[in-house]
Amino acid sequence: MDLRHSLPVSAAAMRKAYLRYAHERPDLCGILLPSLLPHDACDAASRRPGSVTVLFVAESPPWAAGRREVAEPADCRSPGYPYFWNDHYDAPCRPGASPLSRGLAENLFSLLGLDGESRRENLELFTAGGFFLVDTVRCVFRKNRKPAIPADLIRMSARETLAPEIAGLAPEYVVALGNTALLGLRHTEPYASALSGAGTITGLSREAIFEESRLLCLPYPGGRNRRYLDTIESGFEILRDLTG
Repeated sequence: MDLRHSLPVSAAAMRKAYLRYAHERPDLCGILLPSLLPHDACDAASRRPGSVTVLFVAESPPWAAGRREVAEPADCRSPGYPYFWNDHYDAPCRPGASPLSRGLAENLFSLLGLDGESRRENLELFTAGGFFLVDTVRCVFRKNRKPAIPADLIRMSARETLAPEIAGLAPEYVVALGNTALLGLRHTEPYASALSGAGTITGLSREAIFEESRLLCLPYPGGRNRRYLDTIESGFEILRDLTG
């Protein structure tokens, strides 16, 4: 089997874990979609580099395509669904857009200096550079109905999917994008000890953690965090130097 077309945790195993969790949390019915895994629907595994230099850990997949909630795998490949690995997404062209004003993928590509003419081209450049991205919570969680992802869901995801994925992908470096990723990694070895007692991602000893664990913790690169732009840009400068 070509390892580039498989991941350490199968989609079936992930669905089983999320269905089990959903059964124990009936209050999340219609909010948590345990069988909807955009990473699988968009066939992200087929883009996995043979060797992962930098693994980005994000939060959870988007819950909507435009104003319409996604509900089934076909929705995850629609031109309006902005999920990172959806190469059908038609990203609006915004010449002169201010930093961090677009979606996660386009902001990430810009910060890495990737300049493909389409989402698909930039994904090819991304993986060719040894980069890969996974979500802390892999199934869709409708944050329009419940803004905060439950801490026990993040812990379960870290234990059942994130930890074995990191172990299997064996990246040289890991980058946590935001507080949800930070919380997930706090329950994932070998990062748990380095992050023991960590609060928010903006209050960490970033340099010490990076030197100790090859883990770079950055604020989520989105519009709500423009006040941390200098911190985010300096972190990506480190990554460009490492992978240059």
